[in-house]
Amino acid sequence: MRNFFKSEERINKSVTNFFQKTLLVISVLFAVFQLILPVYGFLPVIRTRALHLTFAFIIIFLAGKKGEIEDRGTVKRILDLLLLITGVGITLYVFIEYPRIIEQYGVATGTGQIVMGLVLVLLILEAARRMIKPALPAIALLFLLYAVFGHLIPGKFGHPQYDISTLSSMLFLTTGGIWGLLLGVSADVIAIFVFLGAFIVNTGGGTGFMKLSVKVAGKYVGGPAKVSTISSALFGSISGSASANVATTGSFTIPMMKRLGYKPELAAAVEAVASTGGQIMPPIMGAGAFVMAELIETPYLDIALRALLPALLYFFAVGIGIHFYAKREGYVGLPPNEIPGWRETVKVSWFFIVPFGVLAFFLFKSYTPQYAAFWATISTIPLALFSEDWKLETGMALGKLKKAVSSGAKQAALIASITASAQIIIAVIAFTGLGVKITSSILSVSEGNLFISLVLIGVTSIILGMEVPTTAAYIVAVVVGGPVLVKFGLPPIAAHMFVFYYAILSAVTPPVCGAVFIASGMAESNWVVTAKNALKLSFAAFILPFIFVYDNGLLIIGTPLEVVFSIIRAGLAITFISAGFMGYFRKEMGAFKRGLILTAGFLLILKMLPLNIAGFILGVILFLV
Repeated sequence: MRNFFKSEERINKSVTNFFQKTLLVISVLFAVFQLILPVYGFLPVIRTRALHLTFAFIIIFLAGKKGEIEDRGTVKRILDLLLLITGVGITLYVFIEYPRIIEQYGVATGTGQIVMGLVLVLLILEAARRMIKPALPAIALLFLLYAVFGHLIPGKFGHPQYDISTLSSMLFLTTGGIWGLLLGVSADVIAIFVFLGAFIVNTGGGTGFMKLSVKVAGKYVGGPAKVSTISSALFGSISGSASANVATTGSFTIPMMKRLGYKPELAAAVEAVASTGGQIMPPIMGAGAFVMAELIETPYLDIALRALLPALLYFFAVGIGIHFYAKREGYVGLPPNEIPGWRETVKVSWFFIVPFGVLAFFLFKSYTPQYAAFWATISTIPLALFSEDWKLETGMALGKLKKAVSSGAKQAALIASITASAQIIIAVIAFTGLGVKITSSILSVSEGNLFISLVLIGVTSIILGMEVPTTAAYIVAVVVGGPVLVKFGLPPIAAHMFVFYYAILSAVTPPVCGAVFIASGMAESNWVVTAKNALKLSFAAFILPFIFVYDNGLLIIGTPLEVVFSIIRAGLAITFISAGFMGYFRKEMGAFKRGLILTAGFLLILKMLPLNIAGFILGVILFLV
C-alpha cells in the first residue's frame, strides 16, 4: 500500500512538472507572438484576436490567477483540460475557418456554429471568473439575460425579441461581438506593453523604482509614505492593476512605515491610494490609455500628454496630504543609513531609464506605440545579464527572463479575459440599443444640467467599478456616460478622462474597495479607518475630473497662459483642501480654521476670477496667521 501511494505521488509530480514545462513553453510562445505580431506579423483582425484568446485560454485553464501549476486533484484537473481543449478548439476553428466566416455576414450556417458561439461565451465568463472576482462575469451574464428576455420589459427599455441563434451569430461571427474592438486593443496594443512592464520590473527596473523613490523622498518629513507614493506612481503606471501595485510596492513600503512608528491604518491608506493613482500616471496608465486612444481615435501619445497634469496633481495631493499629516503627528524621515547614495541610485536606475528612453525615442519619432514597445522590450534583454551593481552575471539572466515571460503572460491572459467579457457587454449594449436609452434617460433626469449629469455618471462609474478591474469599469461606464458628456459639447478627451478617473475610484471607495482591503491585510489594520484615511488622501481624484471638465487647461487645451493659470489654481485648491482635511497648515488647526481653509480651497476650484481671488486671499491670511 505504501508503495502504491509513493507511486501515485511520483505520477502526480511528473504530471505537474510536465504541465509546468508546457506552461513555460506556451508563455514563451505567447510573448514572442505578442511582441512580433504588431510590428512584423500582420494578420486579419479576427485571426489575431482568436489566436490571442487561444493563448489566454491555455494559460488561464492551466495555471489560473497565480500563474503556477497547482495540484487541484484529478477530477478538477481533467475538468480544466476539457475546458482548455474546448476553448482552444473553438478559437482555432475561428482562426482556420476565417475566410469562410467573413463570407457568412454574421449568419450561422448550422447548429454547430450556434453551439460553439454559446460555449465560447461561457468559457470567456469562466476564464474571467478565475482570473478576477466574479463581478464582471456576473454583469456580463446580466446583460446577456437582458438581450434574451428584454422584450418582456415594458416601455423604452424593452427591445424586439431576439432568438438564441441570432444572438450567438452576432457574438461569435462578427467583429461587433466577441471579436470586437476591445479584444483587438488587448491583442494589438495592451499585451505588448504588459510584457514590456514585466521585462522592465524583472530585469532590474523594479529595484530601480524603489531606490530612486527612497533617495528622492526618504529623508523628508513623512519620507517613508512619500517613498510609497513615488514608487507606486512609477510601478503603477506600467502594472495596470491597483491590487498588483499594492502587493508589489506595499511589501516594501508598508513594513517600512510601520517600523518607523506610522499607524497601520495610515500606512495601508497611503499604499492603497498611491497604487490606485498609478493607473492614471503616463506613460502607460495601465491599459486605459490605449483603450481611450482607440475609442476616441486620438494618438496614444496625445492621450498620455493630456493626462500628465491631472496625474501629477493627484500625486501632489497625496504627497501634500502625507506632509501635513506627518507634521501633525511628528513623523520623521528615514535614517541616513537607509538612504542610498546618488551613485548607487543612478546605477540601478538605468535598468528602467534605458527601456523608458527607448520607448520615448520611438514615440517622439512618430512610430506606433507597439513598435516603440517592441524595441523597449528588446532593450531590457541585455540588462538581464547584469546585477544591480552592473556586474556581469550571465547565470542569473535566464531566471530573470523566465520570470518576466511568466508574469507577463499571466497578466496578458488576465487582460484578455477582462476585455473579452467587457466586449460581450458592449456588444449587447450596441445590439439592443441600450446605450442610447440610458443616455436619453440621464439627459432627461438631469434636465440638461451638466453638473447633475457629471454627478450621475461619476456615481455610475464608481458603482460599475466595484469589484471590476479599472479597464473594464471604464469601458462599460464610458459607453453609457461618454455620449452624454459629448452632447454637452465637452471635448472627447475630457469626457473620457472624467469617466476614467471615477472608474478607478472604486479601489478606494467603500463599501467595496479592493486596494484598501489588500493594503489593510498587509498592514494588519482596521479597514474602515484605512478607508477613511484613503478618502482623505485621494480626494483630488474626486475633484480633479470636475476641474478639468469645466477648465480644459489642465488637459493642456487652451493658451499657455490659461494652462499655467489652471495649474496654479488647482494646486492651491488642493493644498488648502488637504490642509483642511488633515487639520494642519503651518501648525495644527481647530474646527473653525479647518472650515475656513476648506472654504478657501473650494473657492479656488470654481472657474470664477473674483471667487478665486477671494479664496487665495483667505488662504494666505490663514497661512500668515
